[in-house]
Amino acid sequence: MIVLIIKIAASILIGFLAGPAAVYVFNHMPAGWLTEYGEDPGKDPRLAKGEKRIKENPWRWVYAVGFIALCLRLSLIEYSDGRLSVAPEITTETTQIAAAGLIACWILLIIALADLKFMIIPDQFVLLLALNAIGFAPLWRDGRMSEAAAGISAARGSATGGELWDSLGGFWQPLIGMAIGGGFMLLCAAAGKLIFGQEAFGFGDVKLCAAMGLVLGINGTIAAVAAAVIISGFVAAGGLASGRYRKGDRKPFGPYLCGCAMAYVFIVIPFV
Repeated sequence: MIVLIIKIAASILIGFLAGPAAVYVFNHMPAGWLTEYGEDPGKDPRLAKGEKRIKENPWRWVYAVGFIALCLRLSLIEYSDGRLSVAPEITTETTQIAAAGLIACWILLIIALADLKFMIIPDQFVLLLALNAIGFAPLWRDGRMSEAAAGISAARGSATGGELWDSLGGFWQPLIGMAIGGGFMLLCAAAGKLIFGQEAFGFGDVKLCAAMGLVLGINGTIAAVAAAVIISGFVAAGGLASGRYRKGDRKPFGPYLCGCAMAYVFIVIPFV
């Protein structure tokens, strides 16, 4: 009971601080991080000194509630022997994974806001996201992500599929995830340039997907990218049908990628 109380109290405190911190960092990060290389940030009035890029209220409290829920999810629930149960103790491994999940979602929120507001994905935060993948090392080292993937294949009746996923365990998982994420987006960008004569995705999306691959591994990368493509496609179709979007309009794809990656961390990571 004492451990449970400690976890709940720590989750509330950390989430309560993480929400306002995200708003503060986004509003005070260097203006140059939110512009393309070589561009003058002073030409954008939205980046003027003292200008709020996002309203502090109510967003810092909205994000705080979200991070509290995330912390509770990552620290309290684990999947053990096929049963959903409250984690009985505080261990270095579970604490590391929970911290890595929280930091990853915090970074993804900043990236999503930057792309949504300024159509830019800051390299600084993409690099932080990639480095934070080290925090998920216990998942790869213990092969738990591979076991989850093998279980999915077995459930589909594919024994060879389970063996294939298991053989890709360990630290190969994030590296292959990086190759899948970055490679897929790079191919899409090249195809858009070739077919439509304009960029379908920016290189920032390519780097973001590669960093996401390091964090989520094979399954997570495929799931997050596929969900982002489907959801953004429905939104674009709805926007065109309603007249809110025009053919040829450029819309940010980063928020969809970040949102789906955060959903994966929130929904799936506690079960592996």
